[in-house]
Amino acid sequence: MRTRFSKPKRRRIGRWPADVRDPELVAEDASYVGSAEHKDHPSAVGPPALRSDATPCEPALTRDIAANTAALREGIRKRRTSSVFEGGFPKYVWTWVGDDLYEARHINGLQGTYKGYCLDEFEWPDDPEGRLGRGDP
Repeated sequence: MRTRFSKPKRRRIGRWPADVRDPELVAEDASYVGSAEHKDHPSAVGPPALRSDATPCEPALTRDIAANTAALREGIRKRRTSSVFEGGFPKYVWTWVGDDLYEARHINGLQGTYKGYCLDEFEWPDDPEGRLGRGDP
């Protein structure tokens, strides 16, 4: 029997659920905290704890937590989110940092905290309503 290899699931920018607070309010409560599991250098998230299977974050992108939080919040305000929510926050948010598209992943229930990582173009989410915009800050 042949082994079947599955293609990774592509995520999708979805509709904002009617039973979730306004994106502006959700954005104000969301924050980027990062993850030490993707750091091979000291950062604001603490000492490095890089997992053997994890891609390390670029040091330049982990220095400014406020800028990362601002980018995350902009993605939420523009509803560049999945339609799956956890604790009132979108499970995935897509946002631009310069010319690179980043995916933020909700990591902590009701606290609205996220980690993020750069995507290659083949990993970009499906965007049926055209909210992503290329390089749009």
